[in-house]
Amino acid sequence: MHAPQSTYRLQISEEFTLFDAAARLEALSDLGVDWVYLSPILEAEHGSNHGYDVISHERVDPARGGEAGLDAVAAEARRLGMGVLVDIVPNHMGVAVPEHNDWWWTLLREGRESPIADAFDIDWEAGGGKLLLPIVGDDDWSEDGTVAHLELDADGADGPLLRYWDTRLPVAPGTGEGTAQEVLERQHYRLGHWKQGNDQLNYRRFFAVTTLAAVRVELPEVFDATHTEIARWFDERLVQGLRVDHPDGLRDPARYLDDLDRLTGGAFVLVEKILEPGEELPRWATAGTTGYDTLGAIDRVLTDASAVEALDAIDARLQGERVDWTDMIRGTKRAIADGILRAEVLRL
Repeated sequence: MHAPQSTYRLQISEEFTLFDAAARLEALSDLGVDWVYLSPILEAEHGSNHGYDVISHERVDPARGGEAGLDAVAAEARRLGMGVLVDIVPNHMGVAVPEHNDWWWTLLREGRESPIADAFDIDWEAGGGKLLLPIVGDDDWSEDGTVAHLELDADGADGPLLRYWDTRLPVAPGTGEGTAQEVLERQHYRLGHWKQGNDQLNYRRFFAVTTLAAVRVELPEVFDATHTEIARWFDERLVQGLRVDHPDGLRDPARYLDDLDRLTGGAFVLVEKILEPGEELPRWATAGTTGYDTLGAIDRVLTDASAVEALDAIDARLQGERVDWTDMIRGTKRAIADGILRAEVLRL
């Protein structure tokens, strides 16, 4: 199928499912839209309204319409001669509620010896062999590592569990005897103050979001496991294109896009990448970016440059001094590198 001339993005959620999307396609086609663009549809955290916190790569989210819902969208799009573009999230998985993500739960229970351990990008040595979970609030944290409101549920249906407020955590086999604090000390993870995520976190994440843990799609077995359902979409011709979320977060974006190109048989793929003025898109296997650079050019066309002096004068008055924009941008980037992304800089 040809590249899209005009796309229309639909936010798929529990309130607006794939079945609802299918019912809108004819109206969109009448408006001249030739491809429908769907937000992430793989199974996400329960109640998620955006879908970027994927918890399973094995199926279309049942709460968003499931496999039948995607079939309905594909059938209606085919009838109307439209293409279907889907947003995918290869960089990370949602881990806010450990029990919702089978991979993360298994990792926490079994540690670095788990068969699933290689799926996540974790620096075990930096954590002394344990995974840091920076989830403890100010009032519950002690410098000696003691955590208030930590409880042991020794009689859980699936064996002993630890609870910190509403967060349930697995207990490694044979380590469930004693107090909650004693049991915690035997686990493959440790609990830390929430601010420790900025400089001590030992797993790769999405920007500074500790509830989104990165997966190692650069490994062939991990790529295959996280793309089985996506491959089915193309094998069954349900989907014609993809929008790749945040490829710069990947360890090897170029290799990933090559792998994706092979998986989809050279399908139409766009990447979300912000290009600085003068920066060129790397020679990746992609049709291009999602258009932030184009929007920037359009914004400049629609902005009256004759107002720059007046706006600069207002800004200088509000700031108390005239701002050097180059210095300001460098300063804000430096602050991010030394602040909320310090853990990532240290790991690199």
